[in-house]
Amino acid sequence: MKFSTPIHTLTLVAVYLFSSTIANAATLEKRDDGDEGIPTINDVQNPVCKPWVAIRDAIMGDIFHGRCNDLARSAIRMSFHDAGTFSLSLEAAGKTNGGADGSLIADPNEINRDENNGMQAIVEALRPLPQKFNVSAGDVLHLAGTLAVLACPGGPVVNTYVGRPPFKNVNPTGMIPDTHDPIPKIVDRFNDMGISVREAMALIGSHTCGKQQFVDPAFANDTFDTTPEIWDIRFYGETQRNDSDPNVFRLPSDLGFSHNSLTQKDYSRFVGSLSTQEDWAREYAKAHEKMSLLGQDADSLTECTEIMPPSIHLRDITTTHSGGAVDPPVDPAKLEAAIQQTRSIWLQ
Repeated sequence: MKFSTPIHTLTLVAVYLFSSTIANAATLEKRDDGDEGIPTINDVQNPVCKPWVAIRDAIMGDIFHGRCNDLARSAIRMSFHDAGTFSLSLEAAGKTNGGADGSLIADPNEINRDENNGMQAIVEALRPLPQKFNVSAGDVLHLAGTLAVLACPGGPVVNTYVGRPPFKNVNPTGMIPDTHDPIPKIVDRFNDMGISVREAMALIGSHTCGKQQFVDPAFANDTFDTTPEIWDIRFYGETQRNDSDPNVFRLPSDLGFSHNSLTQKDYSRFVGSLSTQEDWAREYAKAHEKMSLLGQDADSLTECTEIMPPSIHLRDITTTHSGGAVDPPVDPAKLEAAIQQTRSIWLQ
């Protein structure tokens, strides 16, 4: 369910501590005429969610600096690497399972796994926050993930929940698909998470703001499409065509998704025009929400989407309102104006 439920002990403590926490966030709570749409403590209706305004500001301000920086990119990837360890088959067998529990930042050793390489900086940035604010690691990690989507212009608002309990165990190994795995094997792993092919194809679109470092170190920091600062659908079309763009890297799995008979139909849904961009944003938001709840009792959580800043819609910052996947381009001046208007309290 997506409604408020009884307040957990951790949340009660956070409410109690809020009066002291908010003083430390006073500079971020100050609003001026340029800060449009960012909910303040007074705007938030649910008392359970009020303490999360300060945590939101700590992440968006101190870590992301209000922009789609490398830490924001890593936070999106980290959301999947934490939640994507969940397994329906392990659950049915009563075995140790993974899920969206934050163990990736709470356990000191998970980050050392090969599949988690490159996320050390975001793990270190987030690791102090659960203790500082007296909340669970799972809530911090997955709030960071949904905020990171919004830090990238074009990213949608993803419904966001709090109240996850402390993690019970480290995530099981061998659960995150490898880019060199055959497409049927990757699809089976998504199915075992409870993620459909259509949802998986929406989720991989987050590569639009990603970079690779370790698949091929010779091309470290290459991006996956030509607009890595923008949350757009160029990734889908450019990958499907296998465009030869400088400093753009094609993951074997992404190329496979774009043409394999198991995935091509759902992948191709997101190749298109500006209206397709908006369709993808909606589907991505739903799929990310589902991912952030894997392994959790959703009925015991509280939805706190009301603390989230607004999305920067690409339709408002393009040079024209018509065109295909490559045209219309984003107007740089309009983009920066939108960032200054809706993210200024976090910019550094």
